Amino acid sequence: MSRLKFFAALPIVVTFAGITVGEIVSAADDPPPSQTPDAPPSGGRHHNNPAWAACKSQADDKKLERGEARHEFMRQCLESAKNGTPASPASPAT
Repeated sequence: MSRLKFFAALPIVVTFAGITVGEIVSAADDPPPSQTPDAPPSGGRHHNNPAWAACKSQADDKKLERGEARHEFMRQCLESAKNGTPASPASPAT
């Protein structure tokens, strides 16, 4: 009789063990939680800087392409925003 109880309980034990191992493996695949939840996404250095957003908008309105002219415009615009003076429009190099 004890052999019958053993074989009756065996599928339950095997199923429980399989589920446990599956949970452990799936938990190992999850990425670790972020240490700082308010950290900006990668490449988002200026994510919360309204001056940078305004300068970027101005550069986009001027249709400045990526390169030295746009870089200089952004640098001068941010510098003037930091100093509190109005930005003088820099003409792009042609």
